[in-house]
Amino acid sequence: MTNKLSEVALIQFGPYLQSKDSGRIKYLQVRQFNDLGEPEYPADEFILNEDEAGNNLLNDGDVLLVSKGNRLFAWRYRLNFGPAIASSIFFVLKPHKDLIDPDFLAAVLNYSQTKKALQVLGGGSNIFSIRKSELADFKIPVLSISKQKALAKLSGLHSDEINIVQKLMREKQNLFTGYVSKILND
Repeated sequence: MTNKLSEVALIQFGPYLQSKDSGRIKYLQVRQFNDLGEPEYPADEFILNEDEAGNNLLNDGDVLLVSKGNRLFAWRYRLNFGPAIASSIFFVLKPHKDLIDPDFLAAVLNYSQTKKALQVLGGGSNIFSIRKSELADFKIPVLSISKQKALAKLSGLHSDEINIVQKLMREKQNLFTGYVSKILND
């Protein structure tokens, strides 16, 4: 069964706020995420306090989706990441958890075929940009919760494996560079 995204999640934009160089609340930007759409680089923009954040603090299970730019990915926020607010470049999807598992939603949005469909949806100009109304009407598959959780777990294991392989590749490159350097300098 498929549903419009607006039927399974509340869709909002992250706010545009004046950020600071330090603070307690991370103000998330696309550049802080790696090519797999996972936070990798330290937060370099912050909001000082909850008063300034208003009701924009992310809740456990919110899913961020890039709304414009050259990179398209979704990421599921967890409380252990620490207090954070998504910048205005992100859609903040608040899944109706009785209908859709947040990890499943992120996995579906990161699925290559979904990304292609979203690219078409957001295409047409020099800079990729998805309109909120188009995203609201975008149809996604909605399976039973047990199947959603199973697919989300598979997606998580796949991401873990890719991270391990990438780390191994970096280590192999460092090892190779070290050997070449040693040979050339002996």
